[in-house]
Amino acid sequence: MAQLVQMRQRIKAIETIKKITHAMRLISMSTHSRIRGKIPVLKYYNQEVSDLFDTIRATVPQWTNGIVSPEQEPGAKPLVILIGSQKGLCGTFNTNLFKTFEKTTEELKFAKINIISVGKKAVDYLASRKKDRIVKEFPEITVRNFTDVSQEIIAQILKAKTPYSSVRIVSNELKTFFVQTPKVFDLLPLAKQNEKADTNTKKDESQESSEDYIWHQDKIELLDNLANQYIAAQINTLLLESLLAEQAARFLSMDTANRNAKTLLEETTLQYNKLRQWKITKELTELSTNF
Repeated sequence: MAQLVQMRQRIKAIETIKKITHAMRLISMSTHSRIRGKIPVLKYYNQEVSDLFDTIRATVPQWTNGIVSPEQEPGAKPLVILIGSQKGLCGTFNTNLFKTFEKTTEELKFAKINIISVGKKAVDYLASRKKDRIVKEFPEITVRNFTDVSQEIIAQILKAKTPYSSVRIVSNELKTFFVQTPKVFDLLPLAKQNEKADTNTKKDESQESSEDYIWHQDKIELLDNLANQYIAAQINTLLLESLLAEQAARFLSMDTANRNAKTLLEETTLQYNKLRQWKITKELTELSTNF
């Protein structure tokens, strides 16, 4: 009888877990659909700002900026931005990300870098390792506040006493709905990632040499503003892509857990019924032999 009671309790526990995983699966899919609708618009804006910045930058080759193209000053340190998930239960989403982060920090000499952590799991991961190297923490990242987080990260980069020698972002991207992979994006200096774009722009410039630009404000000031908008657009895109990948990873994880719970529930129920039937048969047999 005690064994039947234990199995009955186990069945109830599995049913409760199955309801939870099913609910989390639905929530993840709903959130994923809501975020996915924002991605095309943000990517379009990102591409337009990037093209405009590259085009205007090519017309003012003497333009320099200590933030976006920093010189290797004494004491300058690289900055690594780690974007993790806000919650758990998303499979290997954070595990693979943290492995990529460790490789990146080894390349940059981990002891000398500064770190910005985004997402509760990233904050918790770094808290027990290099707390003294963290210059900013954002334990909460959602669809509603990701632009605010982006603005604070930009302010941290622009207002640094000594410009960072480089800025790298380690985050997850959504290859397909079923595949999320970590990636390392070199945000600064811009020369590294825009070198090809500058080359193409210079080729087009020779064909469009007759085109004149009408400057309604100072060229340097305009390029500085465009550089800030370019950085903001890149960070916003990476934050939103990470949120999108997190929801997809959580849906897949909860879907697998839900199917496993269903299978386990069926097997446990079958075992329970067999054991119950065996005990009933045993008791009937004992009663019949007594008479």
